[in-house]
Formats: sequence, structure tokens, C-alpha cells
Amino acid sequence: MTRTRTFAPALLAASLLLSGCAGSIDTSGAVRVDDGAPTTINAAELAIAAEGVVAEQGFTVDIDCGADDVPFVVGTSLECAAFDEATETSGAYTVTISSIDGTDYVLDVVGSEVAPTPPAESAFETAAAFAGLTADALSGPLGETPVVDCGTADIEIFTGQEVRCAYEASSGSGIVIATVTSFDGSFYEISVVEE
Repeated sequence: MTRTRTFAPALLAASLLLSGCAGSIDTSGAVRVDDGAPTTINAAELAIAAEGVVAEQGFTVDIDCGADDVPFVVGTSLECAAFDEATETSGAYTVTISSIDGTDYVLDVVGSEVAPTPPAESAFETAAAFAGLTADALSGPLGETPVVDCGTADIEIFTGQEVRCAYEASSGSGIVIATVTSFDGSFYEISVVEE
């Protein structure tokens, strides 16, 4: 007795499966991949472009986003440091790629509130030198340069420091409060009011 095996149903099933793979694909929403388009961009290049955006708004600011390569895709966002030399203030900008067309791109640049440069630490001035500056400040209102005594100990100079000093002039004497109004580490200014 001989037995034969037939494979026709399997071939038929395989051909049915293959015929099920055919069909149409909707590509209307697809974006064509440009093989020549960059996939990354240098952060320093974005910083230069961001400076241009800020300049169009009337500000001259140095922006530093670092030197790393970042993805050249819509939505790439960098936190960048900023410094305005004219006002000696620093701050930050968020620089975001908002659209790309080939190698052209548009940036959104949003700045933080610019914060003043951190104040210089304190320094010391001799009491005699501080008294001399106080006397100069009083000479206008008094019409003469008075003799001023601010004590003998060195005076710590920092913005907001108040020093009580006595003065004597031909028109009279009194006590004044000399306040350090600004200090940059090497130069300071004071305002003087009568107590």
C-alpha cells in the first residue's frame, strides 16, 4: 500500500496569506526625508542666531549656549546664559527651534528678567578718608568744607553701609549719616543726610 501526500492546501494557504499583504498606504501626511538635511546643529551657532533675534528687539546681549551639538529638530530647546556689557547685567534666555525648512530654521528666544551682577564683597576704608569724602559731600549744602569726624576705626565699605559722623563748620555743627549707595569693589559713592 502506498501513501501519497499532497501539499496543495498548504500552497493555497501560503498564496492566500501573501495576497493579503497587498494594499494601498496613505502617505499624504508623511514628511519626505531629505538625505542632505543636517541632523544636529552646534549650540554656538544657535547662540549667534539668538543674539540676532534679540538685536532686532533693540538689545545688544552676548548669549552663550555652550559648544555642544544638539538635535536639529523642531522643539530642541536650550537654556543659555546672557550678559549685557553696557549695563553689566546677566540673565538667561531659552532658545527653541520653532520651525525648520531644509537648512533654514526659526528660533523663539525668551529672556528672563535680567539680574544685576552680584555685588562686590566688602572692603575697608580708613576713617579719615571716609570723613574726607563726607566733608566733600557736605561742602555744597554748607557753602564751606566742614571738619568731619567719623571715628578712628577703619570703616567697612559695602552697599547700604551707614556711618554716623559729626561735623563742624563756621555756621554750626551737627551729626550726619553717610550711606554707601554703590560699591563695585574698587570705587564707592555715598549720600549724606543730617540726622
